[in-house]
Amino acid sequence: MTTPDVTAGRLPWDGADPYPFYEMHRREGNVVWNDEAGAWLVLGYHAARQVLGGAGWTSNPLANPNAPRAVRVMGPELLRRNILTTDGTDHHRLRGAVRDVFTRSFITGLTDGVEAIASKTIDHAPAGVGFDFMADIALPLPIAVAAAWMGLDVDTARVLGQESPAISRMLGDLVDPDAVETGTAAFTTLLTELLPLAADRRAHPGDDLLSFIASDSALDLDDVVTLALIIAVAGHETTANLLGAAVVRLSTPRTDGCRPIDTVTIIDDRLITELLRLDGPVQAVGRTATRDHVINGVTISASEPVLVVVAAANRDPAVFTEPNALQPQRDGPSPLAFGYGAHYCLGAALARLETTIALQKVHARGLTLRGDPTWRDTPAIRGPSRVPATWA
Repeated sequence: MTTPDVTAGRLPWDGADPYPFYEMHRREGNVVWNDEAGAWLVLGYHAARQVLGGAGWTSNPLANPNAPRAVRVMGPELLRRNILTTDGTDHHRLRGAVRDVFTRSFITGLTDGVEAIASKTIDHAPAGVGFDFMADIALPLPIAVAAAWMGLDVDTARVLGQESPAISRMLGDLVDPDAVETGTAAFTTLLTELLPLAADRRAHPGDDLLSFIASDSALDLDDVVTLALIIAVAGHETTANLLGAAVVRLSTPRTDGCRPIDTVTIIDDRLITELLRLDGPVQAVGRTATRDHVINGVTISASEPVLVVVAAANRDPAVFTEPNALQPQRDGPSPLAFGYGAHYCLGAALARLETTIALQKVHARGLTLRGDPTWRDTPAIRGPSRVPATWA
């Protein structure tokens, strides 16, 4: 997954609308130093690709000499097993264990199952009755898909749903000691819950994702469970926030009074790509230089941290015309919402499939907002915390 890895100070962006903050700094250049973050901000599209796709960088937050104490509390062992924070041989070993089941063609084969789960999740609320789209649909849907794919029973799936928010908060706010402590405890709880199950699946494999991962002899059982949990939780984080932000954007009237969703004739891959460009949940991706670099004429020295602000890169006016406008038929390069290079999001195809199916069903039922949404206050993940809505 694309890691929301902010290991320096908290940036003062507004969770609901961080884009003016990005544009203010873009006037200084595409690569600028920010004292509050204690890091270089990489704001331009091509500069972002240069960092994410180039050599001489590490995803391990402990490589940053100024990494906050909260990150160090996690310890090197957990980070070594985490596909989000590993590089080189370790990353290749972990990613290789699941690469074959995250191809677009394989994920397409999950369509019927995702549609069934989405129908059950979306259709239960009666028309005319208010509900919170985030709590009732956006958050439960990807967790239900992950639990079904891993073959978890009802009790284990419930524990996954209960503990996942704390891990998600930790991934989105690694500078907060309370978030890291609570998230680490939640991760330990799930590790304890799934280790016996992984051992059983290794001995008696089924046709589920956990069995597939457990069958890789290059992974020990701690690796198996950690990888499965990161896939489930990070995928949950990405999809839920993308889906919530997409519903808000498509259902909010424009200045002409028309809602974008009323003008959309088809929910397709191009629309999802444009929604990812405008409202991709991951705002910034952390890296630390392992050697000196020159990017856009700016020298970044070894051991200095950078925040690749992918949300700013996706609205780079030098690359995207009218960058703040929703243009579903837009031509141009792919947005960086799922990252780029070796750490390109494994679950990108699944997130797209879940979001497409959910938006199709939302469109068919006729969702209407019942008030202003509220937004999360985390430094690296943007998404609604509450979206009051009703069905037509």
